[in-house]
Amino acid sequence: MTQPRLELDGERVHARLLPGRGSNGGYSLIIDGTTQSHVNPDDPLDLQLEYVREIAAVLRSSKPVDEPLSVLHLGAGGLTIPRFVAATWPGARQHIVELHRELFEFVLDALPLRDDVELTVEFDDARTAVERAARVHGGYDVAIVDVFSGSVAPATVGTVEFFTALRELLAPGALLFVNTLGGGDLELARRMAATLAVDGREITVIAARPVLVGGAPGNLVLVESTDPLPIEPITAALAPEPRPIDVLTGDEVVVFAEDAAPRRDTVAS
Repeated sequence: MTQPRLELDGERVHARLLPGRGSNGGYSLIIDGTTQSHVNPDDPLDLQLEYVREIAAVLRSSKPVDEPLSVLHLGAGGLTIPRFVAATWPGARQHIVELHRELFEFVLDALPLRDDVELTVEFDDARTAVERAARVHGGYDVAIVDVFSGSVAPATVGTVEFFTALRELLAPGALLFVNTLGGGDLELARRMAATLAVDGREITVIAARPVLVGGAPGNLVLVESTDPLPIEPITAALAPEPRPIDVLTGDEVVVFAEDAAPRRDTVAS
């Protein structure tokens, strides 16, 4: 049997798949030296990264598993979340926008999807794809913005104008997730919260307490919804986490954002 290729030295991206990672095995996807995702192709419910489990907790608590689900993924990584969605919501319709075709094909060649994963993919800049699709498509129940080049997220996918276009693709009652990085004074996460809140929507911030209060490394997941999330089931699902997880809502998000300025195209940075 031919062994899968576990290293990509591409024109625009360098990536490795490291086997035997995580408590149940699987692979870590390392892009330009940064751990981008973990995937266990033998068990799509094995979610080793904290921020992925936070997204999963919100989805499981908010979207019944016996109802159809359509998901837009901006950023593919190791295809961890698409595999999880397919295993949890059979028949889910999923669409991926990925900038690097060679990265997507590298992951797929090494770690093929199960037959029950139904998805389409386009290779383009996320902002360009969203603005193009806003004119002809829509109806997604979930959108997940998880776009990074190494440890840096493009400014163009974090502005008021970008999210206005993205919302055109969402069905009523849809959830919009944004994954961002913590560390330091959390300026980027605070500005992202302020950006999402411009139009008065419900914003929830989820992160490990050491990330929120101590500047520890980690991710923050921001969730935008038209209605309040079911906070009790979400916090119960996150209670077993190794690090305590805080779920901020309402005035807590206002305090978190402080006086951060929303990001706009004209001053995106």
